[in-house]
Amino acid sequence: MKILIADDELQNRKLMRDFLKPLGQCDMASDGKAALDLFVADLEDGDPYDIVFLDIMMPVMDGQKALSKMRAAEKRLAPEARETAIIMVTGMDSSMQAMQAYFKGGCTDYLTKPVTRQSLLDKLQTLGLIEIEED
Repeated sequence: MKILIADDELQNRKLMRDFLKPLGQCDMASDGKAALDLFVADLEDGDPYDIVFLDIMMPVMDGQKALSKMRAAEKRLAPEARETAIIMVTGMDSSMQAMQAYFKGGCTDYLTKPVTRQSLLDKLQTLGLIEIEED
């Protein structure tokens, strides 16, 4: 699985990467513009991300604007391809922004911070991106 993690807080990026690296390649970006650049470059190369985690509140370009531009790039560069799963990641105080991104911006779903390993795996399983084996 190919994963992009965008968050302006280094600790948040590292935590998500540590949770996700057993599942595949993890790229990281510290702002929405850098995430968008990585997303578009990989889309142009024909090797798109399977899932993107976007923090809503970031410098340079916030998560909502990056989401909108990512969806536009998908329509322009890969109109026949399956839409990339894009999960907005938000603090409790910005859950309304996450809902707006969900309904208006076309995000696939959202997670509320603090993100735990289990909440992350549950979300990936719900989206059909992983299967969790039962004991």
